[in-house]
Amino acid sequence: MEPARALVCSHVAAGAPALLAARDEPGTAGACEWRFLCGAERHGEGELVSSRLVEVVQRDPSAAEIVLHPRGTALEREGAEGRWRIGEGPVLFPQRPSRRFPGLDPRYAPRPGEPLDAFDLAILADVAQHGFHVVAVAFEGEPEGHAFTVGLFRTHDHPEIAIFGLAPGEAAAAVALAAGRVRAGERLDAGGVAEEIVPGRRVAFRRIAARHLPAHLGHAVWYHGGALFPALQGVWADEAGHFPWDRWFPRELRDRQPYLFEPEPA
Repeated sequence: MEPARALVCSHVAAGAPALLAARDEPGTAGACEWRFLCGAERHGEGELVSSRLVEVVQRDPSAAEIVLHPRGTALEREGAEGRWRIGEGPVLFPQRPSRRFPGLDPRYAPRPGEPLDAFDLAILADVAQHGFHVVAVAFEGEPEGHAFTVGLFRTHDHPEIAIFGLAPGEAAAAVALAAGRVRAGERLDAGGVAEEIVPGRRVAFRRIAARHLPAHLGHAVWYHGGALFPALQGVWADEAGHFPWDRWFPRELRDRQPYLFEPEPA
């Protein structure tokens, strides 16, 4: 993954505080999603320099505020210690406790004093823009991996979704498809079965036990500040419709999907 780049005015690049921060729409003049300016009325073409977004945020952690907003947002502030306010773009609703899972109380990133790397910023930016980020996990020498969402719980009060035992690209595509259906208003519940998420196979959903989250959904644990979120494992069937807990599920496929959920009562 290539680190995101930003256009920074020469004054900010030299150490002046950024007083304007923007996340531009595609096609905006300058062809760069991120901009940080000192607040001067005009900047010549040669006064804007390219920098890695992560470097801008590391110099001034408060600049990460723009990453929490969707494209089309511009923020401004009076001085280096001032609060960012929205000059252009949608006003975000305050974070509310979950209605479906009231016992969970995540502490979302960025948390005070927490350093952010390029991957962290990519997660935050995707959640702000799309409502979720998809992480694909591959292991060297292994054809299968897994993928999972980060952000569905925050934006849609819906469990995160993970799928195992497919090639990482296939797992990521399936998880993104499931998350897109959630974003469109569908609910995928534990115990339910869905079609057309994994091509040619039915997918059953089971609640992942919290003790398994750190080992398998690490970036989601980081984002939520701990295992403070619900997650569903999408378990795919064989081509005949049998699931791993069924008698006729092929033996050679059984080890590809871990059981991260509590066994159902006999």
